[in-house]
Amino acid sequence: MKEIAIVGIQDDYTRNIIIKSLKTILPNLQILEFPRSTGSSLISSSKILFWLEYEDIEFDQVMSNKQTQMINTYCIRKGLIRKANLNYNIQKYISKNPNSILKKSTPETWFFEVIHIDYLDEALEEIFEVVQECKENDERIEEEKVKFILKPSLGNKGAEIKIFYSIEQLRNVFEGNKTLDDKEDHEEDEDEEKEVEVEEAEVEIEEVDDDDDESMFHIREWVIQRYISNPLLINNRKFHIRSYILAISNLRVYLYKEMLALFALNSYSPTDINNSLSHLTNTCLQVNENSFKESNQVKLFWDLSSEEGINVNDLEIIFDQIKLILNDCFESVSNEVIQFMPLENAFELFGFDFLVDQHKNVYFLEANSFPDFKQTGDRLSHVISSLFEGTIKLAVAPFFKDEKISSDNEDSNFCLIFNKYNKYKK
Repeated sequence: MKEIAIVGIQDDYTRNIIIKSLKTILPNLQILEFPRSTGSSLISSSKILFWLEYEDIEFDQVMSNKQTQMINTYCIRKGLIRKANLNYNIQKYISKNPNSILKKSTPETWFFEVIHIDYLDEALEEIFEVVQECKENDERIEEEKVKFILKPSLGNKGAEIKIFYSIEQLRNVFEGNKTLDDKEDHEEDEDEEKEVEVEEAEVEIEEVDDDDDESMFHIREWVIQRYISNPLLINNRKFHIRSYILAISNLRVYLYKEMLALFALNSYSPTDINNSLSHLTNTCLQVNENSFKESNQVKLFWDLSSEEGINVNDLEIIFDQIKLILNDCFESVSNEVIQFMPLENAFELFGFDFLVDQHKNVYFLEANSFPDFKQTGDRLSHVISSLFEGTIKLAVAPFFKDEKISSDNEDSNFCLIFNKYNKYKK
């Protein structure tokens, strides 16, 4: 039986590293680039890895050929990557596990659904705690105002994020621009990726980012989070930690140890909420700025000790918190089969983002599917190469060798943080 990998990732940076990594780890594997007609006879007589964009995967076909076909994504994972769904699952988990680290590491979050601009007042009634806090802000001096952050329920790259401390500012996000018109019925149909129906699971359509700022006014589902006002600063700049998570089959989860520290472009200015380059640390928001310098904005987490003077013991404390958060996060969604359905012949790489405060407490911000690897840049591309090589060793090689995933397949650059059938905790 022929062994084939069909690779169809659109981004050149990522696709080239995937192909190079496949050739390094599995040199005898035949690699074809998508789209390419392979013919039904070739598919039926081959063992195939499909490493494609989500919308190009034929889930029905793959799930009917579990022994001979593998894919690089789960079909249903909205319970993890939709912020509203994730928060619901986390709060449900905390109610049953009150000692979970998630109780203190998840920013207070409210679901905010804006069906139509005409119903904004009704939507505000559902977040009365936020409204009350904003009213009290009227009596506070600028430095003491409690801030909130508005995010689309599904989205990454810092798209459409707004910071506010008054209801007027929140209203202006919607009323100060184009209104939600009769297109709102299509806000989850036109620019989204599909999830395919599996047995009795609900079909879910997932939004993807749109560079047109007007797209935000056709988004229905939002979350509002309490803004973390005391972030750990390095050289007076805010940063967040990007970690890459490998989920395999149903379900082993690994943390890639080489995490990134992504820095804001501008010095932190807590009172200037309109200075997005001070508050938002997503690299994709910075690359077109004249002052952007890759080596200043993208650093290795473990290098913060030698380059920025952070105590290595503090980095270890942060790392240990991240492992515990990830364990409980995946445990919170692992049994929510309508929202998160791991597949036996699949794996997926997620990007998880964390923020650290001045007291070295870690906060879990969000999880992203198909993370934008090219934001790592050329200088640290070896980090992504090592990530993909380890992914192939852990998830793909056993598939072609007819081996079960076991401790024999471990990679020193990864640490196991969750095993559904053999619960693991640090």
